[in-house]
Amino acid sequence: MAVAISDIGKEVRSILYGAKDGVFQYDQKLSYSTRTADGVQLVLNAIRKDEKADLSLRTVYNYGNYGLNATFTTSDKVHVLASVDKIAPGVKVSLSATLPDKESGKLLVDYINQHVHLKTSVGMTTQPKVTLSAASGYKNLVFGGEVAYSTEKSAVSNYGLALGLHAGDSQLAVHLQDKLETLKFMAAHNVSKDKMLAAEITRPVAGGDVTFHLGIARRMENGALLKTKVDHKGTLSALYEQRLATGERFVLSTQLDTLNIGGKAPKVGFALDLA
Repeated sequence: MAVAISDIGKEVRSILYGAKDGVFQYDQKLSYSTRTADGVQLVLNAIRKDEKADLSLRTVYNYGNYGLNATFTTSDKVHVLASVDKIAPGVKVSLSATLPDKESGKLLVDYINQHVHLKTSVGMTTQPKVTLSAASGYKNLVFGGEVAYSTEKSAVSNYGLALGLHAGDSQLAVHLQDKLETLKFMAAHNVSKDKMLAAEITRPVAGGDVTFHLGIARRMENGALLKTKVDHKGTLSALYEQRLATGERFVLSTQLDTLNIGGKAPKVGFALDLA
């Protein structure tokens, strides 16, 4: 199947920022997940940041091609996502909203086949914002574009292009974002089956400050994940993640400003997921 435009350079983002695993966490987070006899998945999250603690409860229920995802938070907001898959061949339709915000509703339509992946988002307001992305590929080459249109201003508010090469142990990607004014180069390489390198470089097309992130990820023999990354500001981050045989997952992260070691205390955070 064709990949989405957000998948172009996905391996780089996974190493530098995390995906399902390897997410750098500088707060204190505790998660507990379970599943009822009816198949409803419940996930309770508690996050402590500085002196503030937030709780959320996420419920996920899937029945055939239908799905419902609702997250209840202590800020009196409810995030809801309802979806119907295969409403037509290759078509998935979703509705999302954050209650009670009446302006947050969105209609999402995905179409995917062997050659193209289309994604559309339409705000459910009187003057909606419409976004459209399309991606395709040929052999190891993938490419795509995206555009956002504001009906309120009757103008294109943003657009971009992406090109990627997914070949063997390497992945290269180039994104032109912010109306083609920002260039982002991304590269990832599997040095071995247990070690991966990644780099991300961003600069304005017209010239200006260059930002970068460099990272390395390594999977240990015991299954633990080690990650280290550094950016253009001299910020050094490290992560250790271990999944236990009983299903629990523990993540320890730290961040240090190497250019101001004595003047700024390092950040330390952890996450514990209880199965």
